[in-house]
Amino acid sequence: MRGFRLLTLALLALLAVNQLAWAQDEDDMDMDGAEGGDEDYDGDEGYGGGGDGYDDEDYSGDGEDGEGGGGSAEIKELTTVEEFDAFLNDEDASVVGFFAEEGSALDDFKATAQGMQWDYRFAYTTSAELLSAHKYKSAAVVYKPPRFASEKAEKLKARYPGSDFKNSDALKIFLREKSLPLVGQLTWKTKERYSSCGLPLVKVFFDVDYELNPKGSNYYVNRVRKVAEEYVGKLSFAIAAIKDYSYESSDYGLTLEEGKKQVGVGIEDGDKRYGMGEAEFSPASLKAFVEQFLKGELTPTKVVEPYSPPPPGEDDEAGDEGGGDVDESGVTVATPDNFEQVVEPSKNVMLEFYAPWCGHCKMLKPEYAKLGKEFEGDESVVIAKMDADEHTPPAGWEVQGYPTIFFQPKGGKPTPYEGARNAKEMAEYVRAHKVV
Repeated sequence: MRGFRLLTLALLALLAVNQLAWAQDEDDMDMDGAEGGDEDYDGDEGYGGGGDGYDDEDYSGDGEDGEGGGGSAEIKELTTVEEFDAFLNDEDASVVGFFAEEGSALDDFKATAQGMQWDYRFAYTTSAELLSAHKYKSAAVVYKPPRFASEKAEKLKARYPGSDFKNSDALKIFLREKSLPLVGQLTWKTKERYSSCGLPLVKVFFDVDYELNPKGSNYYVNRVRKVAEEYVGKLSFAIAAIKDYSYESSDYGLTLEEGKKQVGVGIEDGDKRYGMGEAEFSPASLKAFVEQFLKGELTPTKVVEPYSPPPPGEDDEAGDEGGGDVDESGVTVATPDNFEQVVEPSKNVMLEFYAPWCGHCKMLKPEYAKLGKEFEGDESVVIAKMDADEHTPPAGWEVQGYPTIFFQPKGGKPTPYEGARNAKEMAEYVRAHKVV
């Protein structure tokens, strides 16, 4: 962790040569304002209140990016104000390149964006109308997700303080730092960003549902934000949907079930996990828990054991939770040698990238095996897995953590699967998205 921080500082130092441009952009941000945010935010409203400074009911997480919340394989071009606003209205951060003309700078931006397309949402514009409205001529700007960002508590956008768009490492570090809102949502994409920022992560688990209960979800986000404002630079804060992360609850001494009105709180600090216990959630109880953590008064509910390779000849998964006697006959094993045959365009393919030492992968294993058995008789569907620790994932299958699951419909492109990790919901997803 310390080494990563030193590397981060070193790369950020290289960007200091553009400090004047950065300072000018801060002025522009104050002057320009930004779309979205929590304009109606009121932390004291009751359940069902909370500000949602945009129309939640019109929001569609899929947008134009395709079903399942993944990113398009092509970098979008924005030509109108309506397209620009629609692109930004997403649950994840958005990166927009502004260019006065076609040329090498735009080509470099596109090339860099192409290599990061599974990490962030990218678009670009050469529209004179948009360039004039946003006062940029050659710039990359990251916009925090309007669902979570609050103009009253944070900057809603930030301009990359550099002009060399070939430097993908520097851009990655910048985006990790500037794309996360004060309170965001834990997803397969943001999990890596939170891990890389080097701060302990406060997780608030509840039934996040922006489809059926946006105001109820905002109710908790607003209350978490009231606490998060006091710990900028010390802690990161994120909400986590119980349906997606209930498998983590035991790490924090919590028992959480989807569909129940429960709120659980935990802190992830390196290899240590801390749980708030059964205390009723409120800004006051959350702050008290955070203060105890910062003062070193808490005992970890779990310490994650470092991975040690098993002795030669032993099954790495034998005896581990999720391993052992699991019938995986319905799951096809993909390797670099057979990848094109397994992930063929004429099939609907669900593909898991895993690591043998990954605890969450072991917990997923029996559910994924059930999924494979579910589709054994369906010749149009392939349920497959690949050891991404032993084999490098092919281009276009960007893996940032374990497990990572993609779905590639017949004749289509791979899209990250962000739903619940149980056989029932994964099967429903495959049936809903497969092409016959």
